[in-house]
Amino acid sequence: MNILIVCVNFNSYKELKSFINSINEATCGVGEITVDVFIADNSNDKERVIVTPYDKVNIKQFNYENLGYLGGASAVINDLPNVLDYDFVAISNVDLQISKDFFKVLNNIELSNDIAWIAPQIYSHEEKRDINPKVMNRYSKKKLKMLYYMYKYPVLFYLYFLTAYRRKRIIPTHNEMDIYAGHGSFMLLTRNFFKEYKKIEYPIFLFGEELFLAELIRNKGMKVRYMPSLRIEDNEHVSTSRMKKKFYFKCNTESIKYILDTFYE
Repeated sequence: MNILIVCVNFNSYKELKSFINSINEATCGVGEITVDVFIADNSNDKERVIVTPYDKVNIKQFNYENLGYLGGASAVINDLPNVLDYDFVAISNVDLQISKDFFKVLNNIELSNDIAWIAPQIYSHEEKRDINPKVMNRYSKKKLKMLYYMYKYPVLFYLYFLTAYRRKRIIPTHNEMDIYAGHGSFMLLTRNFFKEYKKIEYPIFLFGEELFLAELIRNKGMKVRYMPSLRIEDNEHVSTSRMKKKFYFKCNTESIKYILDTFYE
C-alpha cells in the first residue's frame, strides 16, 4: 500500500512533529506499506523539520510563501510526476493524531470504483465528538446564500453561533454511509479521484475546500464515504484560531461566493 499525506503547516512545528510520529507508529505491523509525508510549509519563519529516521515513512518539506490550505497542498500534489502511483492521498492539518490501527484498518478496506473520498472518524477533543460527517447532503442554493450573508455581515454569524449552532453541538453517531462532504482537516482521496482529476485547482485561500472537492466528485457521479472505523484525533484549529476575525470572515465570504458562482449558477 502506497500512501501520500500532504500536511499543511503554518507556524505549528511542535504539532507537526507529533503528527509525523503518530503516522510512524501507525505503520508498525502493517507489512507492505510506504507512507510519504510531504510538508507544504506556509510558515512565516521556516524551520527545517528534523525527525528520527523511519523505516516506512519518507519525509519531504516544501517551503512556500503562504498559499493557503488547499493551495499549499495542491502545489505539492500538482507537481508530482504521477499522482496515480499512490493508492491514497490525504490532505491534512498538522494538529492531528493518527490512530495506531489506522493503516491496518485502511489496508483491509475494499472500495468500489466510485468512491473518491474516504471521510474518517475525526474525534474533536474540543467538542468531544466526531466532527464527521461534515455535510450529509448537498446544500441548497438558498442555504449557501444564507451562509454567504452570515459571513459578509458578522453580526449574523455571532447571532447564529449563540443560538442555532450551540443547539446542534450534540450530534448522534453514525454508521458507515455515503455522505456529501467530509471534514476538511483530514481528507483521504482515493486513486479513483485522481483518475478523474490529475490536478486540484482551487483559487481560494482558505475555507470551502470540502464543498469544492464534494462538487468535483458529484460532477463525476462518484461518492464520498464516511468510514468511522478509521480514526483521527483532532486537537483543533491550531492555525485558524490565531487568524484575525476580519480576515476569517473575508476568506469565508470569498469561498462561498466561489462555490455559488462555479457550481450553482
